[in-house]
Parts: sequence; structure tokens; C-alpha cells
Amino acid sequence: MLSNPEFGFGTSALEVARVFGDEIRGKCVVVTGVSPSSIGSGLALAIASQSPLLLILASRTVSNIQTVTSSIHALYPSTPIKAVALDLSNLNSVRSAADEIKKTVGDGEIDVLFNNAGINISWRELTSEGYELQFVTNHLGGFLLTSLLMPLMLKPAMKSASTSSLSRVGQSPKKRVINTTSEAHRISPIRFSDLHQTHGVQVPPEEQPRRGMPEGVLRGGGGYEPAVAYGQSKTANLLFSVELNRIFGSRGLGSWAVSPGNIMTNLVRGADEQMLKGMLSGIPNSEWKTVDQGAATLVVAGFDPKIDISDGVYLHDCQMKRPSKWAVDPVSADRLWNTSEDLVGEKFSSDTLKGADQKKGRGSRL
Repeated sequence: MLSNPEFGFGTSALEVARVFGDEIRGKCVVVTGVSPSSIGSGLALAIASQSPLLLILASRTVSNIQTVTSSIHALYPSTPIKAVALDLSNLNSVRSAADEIKKTVGDGEIDVLFNNAGINISWRELTSEGYELQFVTNHLGGFLLTSLLMPLMLKPAMKSASTSSLSRVGQSPKKRVINTTSEAHRISPIRFSDLHQTHGVQVPPEEQPRRGMPEGVLRGGGGYEPAVAYGQSKTANLLFSVELNRIFGSRGLGSWAVSPGNIMTNLVRGADEQMLKGMLSGIPNSEWKTVDQGAATLVVAGFDPKIDISDGVYLHDCQMKRPSKWAVDPVSADRLWNTSEDLVGEKFSSDTLKGADQKKGRGSRL
């Protein structure tokens, strides 16, 4: 059960941060996808307002972080901020960013990781490994980053149970991984038979996109469907949280997937005119949020002291919401985890996190 049932559509991230200030103060927090006028910038500002121990901001472009940092320090000059270059579409960049974060944290620990970065594009593009760009940027890069940083999040579990960071384990996980998803997860399940979108909609029935979507969302014609690629990646965000909870829930870590709502950011502007028209049809002006409102649900998921993995895995408008069944299917969650390990070329098990790193050939394909 969440602490504040009155929070909703119009609640601001700054308001939520004030309410949960005691949960933010003294914490080390990592936020990806930080750029001016983005959800990440609104999230970073809200967290910075409540004196975290350290705020690590990651973006593909360091100058974006510097701009956001200047805005934050104009209001909260004492907040320690570390900028980290991170291109989630490049797995080598993810590994380098993880190494830099580890050096920054040192003997400390990470309390909350926000996998917030994402893209929404209208053309098919492959990474250097041959993987579909939206899937890699929106899921696979975050999967790798989280897995590499997990030892810094599980540190308290290796200490005495009397440590303060474990004092409420069983009520509400103190260490959290928050994945930014969206209502677009309802467009498509994971297309395990065609993960990199080479066969249009020619996939098994259980992998077909949802029927009855607004005109323009799907292009038709059997080619690349950008909305399906985006929807699949957003489903992956939810399934990733499901599997994180299964594996690490008993060790004091919880994960939730958050829909920020409808916000006109650069991510939305990446869609072409036809796709954008389809996506926006049926959304009245009253349902658009500011960046501050969009970041509010992320702050709830990251710091609400009463949230528990038994409550559910999906949040929207600052409250729990029921997702599509395919986005919380445990079999799909396990399969996605194994598939993601294959794609990044590393195994992340309990043994791995204790230091017994098992590696396969990097860049292996489905």
C-alpha cells in the first residue's frame, strides 16, 4: 500500500520529494536519461531538493548534464552531483559508465537506480552489434548497467542485519531499481521470435501487437513497425522489474516500472508525423503533464517508505495500476532475462554478484 492515496495526475515531483524528504536525505542516487526539459531533469531537480548524499546523473551528452547541473545548483548549490557519460545503445559505453560509477561510489553503496533514459524513433536502426536500437536503448543497456552496478546495491545484504539500511526490509525495500516504462507497453508483447524487428508483423499469434489501436499507430505493409518496437521495449521494462523482484526481493531490493504519463519531451518528438498522429489521437489537452508532474510517479516509486513488491510492479499517476498480462508474465520475465544475458554476453546470477563472473562471447545473437 502506498503512503499517499491523494497523490495523482497533477502531483508534482517536488511535492512528492518534500513529503519523502527523510527517505531521500543521505542517499546515493543514480539517474540516467538526463537532459534539459526532460523527465530526467525534473526527477534530478526533485531529488536534489532534499539533500541526497550524492546524485549521479548520466547522459549520452555530458553537456546536457552540465546544463541540468547548473539549473539545480542555482537552487540547491550544496547538492553533490557527478556527471557520467552513458550511451545506452553502446554496450561498451555502458560498461565504461558502470566502471566510472563504481569508482565514484568507492566503498559506498547505491541506494536507488533510475533507469530513465529512452528513445522513440520512426525508422529501423541497428547498433554495432546488430541489435534493434529501441530495444537496446530502452531495455538492454539498462539491463547491463543495472547488473554491473548490482553489487553496489546489495552491499547491505552482506552486512549485519542490524544495519540501518536493512531496518525495514520486509516492509519496504530500501534499495530500489526504477525502470521508466509507459502505457505503450500495451501495444506489444516481447517478440522473442523476431526481437530485432526484421519480419514486420509476421510473428506467432502470441507475439502479435494488440488489436484495435488508433489509426496510424501501425504502418501496415509488413515492414518495420516503430510503434511495435517501442511497445516491446516498454514491455521489457516491466518484465525486467518482475524478474529483479523474483531474484533479489528477498535480499532487500525492490523494482518497479513507472509510466510518467503524456509529456511532450524530445522522446515523443522522435516519432514521425503519421505515428505521432496515431499516438496522440484520443489524448485530450487536459491529459498532458509538465515534466515536474511526469517525474512525480518516479519519486513515489523510488522513495515511498510503504511501497512493497507485493503491492504490484506498475505505477501510473503516482498510484499502482494493473498492466497488460503479457508485461508481468513470469515465464516471459525469465526468458527475457536469459535472452538479455545472451545479448550482452554475460551471466548475472547470485554467484556472479559475489564475484564469480561467468562470461560468454560478447555480442552473441539470437
